[in-house]
Amino acid sequence: MINLLAADESHREFCYQVSDITMGHYAAQIPDWDEDSFIKYRNEIWRKKKPMIIVHDNQPIGTIFVFENENRIEIGQFYILPEYQNKGIGSYLLEDILDNSDNAGSIVELEVLKVNPAVSLYQRYGFEIVDSNEHMYQMERKPGNAQ
Repeated sequence: MINLLAADESHREFCYQVSDITMGHYAAQIPDWDEDSFIKYRNEIWRKKKPMIIVHDNQPIGTIFVFENENRIEIGQFYILPEYQNKGIGSYLLEDILDNSDNAGSIVELEVLKVNPAVSLYQRYGFEIVDSNEHMYQMERKPGNAQ
């Protein structure tokens, strides 16, 4: 059973830990990675965009941020602890978001590190790279763009 729980201040450290555990080895591959800048960035994101806590069998296992407006859905902070990856949980959540976007006619957008293998997962779900910078891809999926 998968549920989403709105994060509050009591979840901040868990959210940071999940991010560090799931993304730390990817960040380490970036030559000019600056830990201090990342900490500032992470604190700013927490202030502006608190994620939901992904709960599986009453156990917090990850985070996801989903913001919807009239014609766009933004996904961020989509982290699942390694021991729960490759079990269909992320796909289940992503498919639910994409079904909602198709029904609403909304574009889904996200950013992902170029070195993150999740890029190929997103491409399998119909996301396309629409922009990039040195380290990140900006990806979008148009409504009904299933692969």
